[in-house]
Amino acid sequence: MNRYTWVDTAYDLSWTVAVSRGRTVDEVRVAYGVDQGIGLLTFGQADAERAEHLGDYGLVQFKAHGEYLVAIEPNGWVGNGAEVACVLSRPTGLFFSVYWSVNGHQLVQAVDGRITGRFDPTFIGLPAGANDLLPGWVGDDEFPLEHLRSASLAAMERRTGLSFDPVWLTEPLPTYRIPA
Repeated sequence: MNRYTWVDTAYDLSWTVAVSRGRTVDEVRVAYGVDQGIGLLTFGQADAERAEHLGDYGLVQFKAHGEYLVAIEPNGWVGNGAEVACVLSRPTGLFFSVYWSVNGHQLVQAVDGRITGRFDPTFIGLPAGANDLLPGWVGDDEFPLEHLRSASLAAMERRTGLSFDPVWLTEPLPTYRIPA
């Protein structure tokens, strides 16, 4: 978790980061419903573009890393949806996403085309919400509130084998529009 402590104090960071294994950019673009590319942008530039056009369209950025494809959505949540998770883990695969904003926090895991985890780590140990599905790997002390964000990225790394590199937020990445 220590490698991710930088996110615990990144108070402006509102996003979904999703990891799929063995998928092409084209497959992920289709799953996200992407309509057009807008070029290479850093996360900050994409976040500013997203803020300017909040009701018009969403944005997603892609980073290929070995067998993984990382989708980063500034102030977006498409990659946190069950349908995208199931599609990108089907027929035999893995999908994991982490979403947080001022409106909430949620992790989604899908394996072989079905949701195997969907929960808000803020409420571990409390009665589950209507859509919660807590996977067996989650322990009561897995997500300490003071390190909720870094613990979420650490969980993503443990479940997928991919460590998130913060350089990806400053590196210009292919950026696409998601219709509203």
